[in-house]
Amino acid sequence: MMSPMEWALVLVSLAFLGVAAVSRRLVGTPITPAMLFVGFGLLVGPKALDGIDISSTGSVVRILAEATLALVLFSDASRVDLGHLRRAVGVPLRLLAVGLPLTILLGAVAAAVLFGQLTAAEAVILGIVLAPTDAALGQAVVTEPRVPQRIRQGLNVESGLNDGICVPLLFAAVAIADLESDISGGRSTARLLFEEIGYGVAGGVVAGVAIAVIIRAAGQRGLIATQWYPVIPAAGAGLAYGIASALDGSGFIAAFVAGMVFRLALRRDPEEPTSAPRRSARCSTASPSCSARSPDWAICSRA
Repeated sequence: MMSPMEWALVLVSLAFLGVAAVSRRLVGTPITPAMLFVGFGLLVGPKALDGIDISSTGSVVRILAEATLALVLFSDASRVDLGHLRRAVGVPLRLLAVGLPLTILLGAVAAAVLFGQLTAAEAVILGIVLAPTDAALGQAVVTEPRVPQRIRQGLNVESGLNDGICVPLLFAAVAIADLESDISGGRSTARLLFEEIGYGVAGGVVAGVAIAVIIRAAGQRGLIATQWYPVIPAAGAGLAYGIASALDGSGFIAAFVAGMVFRLALRRDPEEPTSAPRRSARCSTASPSCSARSPDWAICSRA
């Protein structure tokens, strides 16, 4: 007999296959993959067919969710054109410095009105939890070419940084709501904010530079097999998240920063191939087996 966890794996895999089978048809429609996944989860969850009954607070679910979000943040950040971002930096700045605090405030007021039994600190907690935009759910917007690029990139940057800003605020609000709570570890709000952002940025810079150096240096020497190239950025996102988390920083900020630094250090859009691949010194000028579609880190090999 299969265990409930094994059945859950089967159902989740079927969900991925089903969405993948119609993914192209979803482009440009109001229906996003996230909506289909949520609908499938409701259908097979304990409230309907009871095919999956896994606690949302379980360690497996949490690790999977955090790993997925880190990969999404890294991927989105690696698409940010820093040149365009510098010319339109006001959009993410306004979203983070004005929009985010106002959203928290309005959320707290709404929570206090709707749930009269909440204290002020508890209402603020709810406002902070609901305020950050979700990078995965917003992906349909930030990748839609009909949306102006400055708006897409502004939303992209804001969704990548808001979690790291809200986490220390959440810790502070929880500590105020429950004076006996040790969630902040005795650290002040300012210190929490500094560590979450500072260590997050540091972890992202280290990981982003590391994977770019590996691709450029090892790739130019023909040391990386073609099928391993997609693995390197994914491992880099995990490296950034791990470094920041180990230092009590924001792993999500680290993953996002790593994606931006990776693109900057690579000196191009990671998804764009070049028209003429580089040739290794080992390549024969007479019979190189190089493809014109190879990415610019691809190394020629002998025929």
